[in-house]
Amino acid sequence: MPRNVIAAVLAALVVLPLAATAQEDETATTVFADDRYIAGGDVEIDETTTGDLFAAGEEVTLSADVDGAAHMAGRRLSIEAPVAGALYAAGYEIDVEAAIDGPVSVFGADVEIETTLGGNLRAFASDLSLSGAVGGSAILAADELDLDATIEGDVMLSAGEIEFGDDARITGQLILYAEEGDAPAIPEAVVPADRIELRDIEGWDRDVGPSMRDLRRAGWAAAIRGFAFSVLLVAVIAAVAIVVLPERVIHWRERALAEPGRSLAWGFGTLSLIWGAGVVLAFTIFGLPLLPAAFLIGAALAYAGYVLGSYVLGVAIWLKLGNAMPTDTLPKVGLAALGAVLAGVVALIPLLGWLFVMALALYGLGALVNSYRARRNDKGDSGGSDPAPEPMP
Repeated sequence: MPRNVIAAVLAALVVLPLAATAQEDETATTVFADDRYIAGGDVEIDETTTGDLFAAGEEVTLSADVDGAAHMAGRRLSIEAPVAGALYAAGYEIDVEAAIDGPVSVFGADVEIETTLGGNLRAFASDLSLSGAVGGSAILAADELDLDATIEGDVMLSAGEIEFGDDARITGQLILYAEEGDAPAIPEAVVPADRIELRDIEGWDRDVGPSMRDLRRAGWAAAIRGFAFSVLLVAVIAAVAIVVLPERVIHWRERALAEPGRSLAWGFGTLSLIWGAGVVLAFTIFGLPLLPAAFLIGAALAYAGYVLGSYVLGVAIWLKLGNAMPTDTLPKVGLAALGAVLAGVVALIPLLGWLFVMALALYGLGALVNSYRARRNDKGDSGGSDPAPEPMP
C-alpha cells in the first residue's frame, strides 16, 4: 500500500514543471523514455502511451490505451481507455469505465468503478460505487457503498451504509469493520455468514495502521535517499568541473564571491530570458515545439547554477570560519558537498527554503554568465583575459 499511495500522490508532483507552463485552456505534455507527462486545465489523453502515464489537471480524461501504469491526479478523472498496468488515481470525482489489468488504487470523494479489474482494488471514498468485477482482493473504505459486482478475493470493508445489488458477490472472506451493535446486514447471497469476520471499527486503525506507518517510513526513507543522492550528484558534478576546468572554476568562484548581487541579477535575467523567449515563441504557433526545449535548457542551466552556488556557499562558510582555501581537488569537492548539505537542510523550511534554493541556483547561474560576459568584454578590449576579481573577505 505505501508505494501505491506514494505513486498516486506523486502523479501531481511529477508534472508540476509542466503544469506551470499550462494555461487554463492549454495542455503541456512531454514524452520521455516512452513515459508520458501531461498537465493542464482540461486534459484529454487521446494518444496511446507505450510506457507509464503521469497526468494532472482540473479535469483529466484518458481516452487512449496505456501500456504501462497510469498515475492520475485532478478534480475530475475519467478513465475511458484500458490500462495494461496499475492505476493510481487521486481526485474529487473518479470514474473508471475501461478495463484495468493491474491493481487499482483510488482515493476520492465520489468514486465510481464500472469495469472489470484484473488485480486487487484499494478504494477510499465518501461515496463508492462498484459495479465491475474485481479479479483479486479488495480494501474498501466509504461512508456510502453501492456494491453490485463480484469480488473474487478477500475483502476488508469499512462503510457507514451499504447497498447490495443483485450481482453482488464475495467469493473470499469478508472482514467487516463496524461499531459494536451497528454492523450492516450482509445477505447470504453476497457472502455466507461462515465467511464473515466481524471486527470492531477500532480494529481498522490497528489493521490498516501498519500500512500507514509503512507509508511514513517509506516516505522518510525516500526523502533520505533523495537527499543523499542530490548531495552526491552535486559533489560528482563539482569534481568533474574542478578536474576538467580548474582555472574556470576558480574564476567562477571568485566572481561569485566578489559580486553576489550582480551574479543574482544576471541569473534572474538569464533564466527569465530563456523561459520568456520560449513562451513568446510558443505564441507564434511555429515556435510551439521549441517550448519544451527552452524549459529543459533553462532547467539544466539552473541546476548548473545550483551546483556552483552550493560550491560557493561551502567555500564562503569555510572562509568565514577563518580557514584557508584548499588547493587539492578532494577538499574542494567536500566544500561543494558541504554547501549542498546546508542548502538541502535550509530547503526543508516551508516557502523560505524553496526561495533560498531558487536564489542559490540563480546566484550560481549568474556567476557563470557574469564571468563569461566579463571574459568576452576583456578579450574584446585587450585581446586577453583579465584576472579574477578579488573575493569578498
